[in-house]
Amino acid sequence: MKDSFLLEMTGSEPLSYEEEVAMQKSWMEDEEKCTFIVLSKDEVDFNDEDVEESGTLPSISDERCVPPEFIRKHLNAMIGDVNLFLSDEEEDSEDGEATDESVAQVQKQAELDIMIASRDHRRKGMGKEAVIIMMIYGAEKLGIRRFFVKIKDENTASRRMFEETLGFIECNYAACFKEVELEYRFDTSEEMAKKLRERLGGSMVSWKCSISPFSSVEHSSEEQ
Repeated sequence: MKDSFLLEMTGSEPLSYEEEVAMQKSWMEDEEKCTFIVLSKDEVDFNDEDVEESGTLPSISDERCVPPEFIRKHLNAMIGDVNLFLSDEEEDSEDGEATDESVAQVQKQAELDIMIASRDHRRKGMGKEAVIIMMIYGAEKLGIRRFFVKIKDENTASRRMFEETLGFIECNYAACFKEVELEYRFDTSEEMAKKLRERLGGSMVSWKCSISPFSSVEHSSEEQ
């Protein structure tokens, strides 16, 4: 990634091609990280034999991987990525010390990271769509009941999306980093998934984007 604005907004460092490949490989093998590629449906050939008869890619509840040949033919459809970084929730008792029961019932939480790298696809609602899809995956597949994001003060567009459009609320502020933390939580992952499904408003067929696991190509290649 060479875009100076994106580097600053995501708190990233410029990497060489070799460094980028090494980092992505380590992420793919890390069970605490989930990386999905955001695809623009406008760039997808739905007449391709690898696409389902219904005219859609495998859904978020589908365990199948996207065929590697389909991915290679649609590299121009890749417009960004969305990630989850998993960690344990902090469950403390009233006196501030973790109880044995809380330790035994550790819940996972996930930090969200979304980037739409293609300038032509920004401010079209695709970031919102990708985040909701990823959150449903996290709630239904990983049992996540708390999502949070960390946003730079100057990234007002991202903050508006998470607060005004997605309903995240401020829970922390790091003055030294000029960074606000927003969260979206429910008591259970089931409640989380239900609420997010309601936000979908039914089918995703009319949506502008889809997401595909970063590891699809390698996993599919190994199976063939």
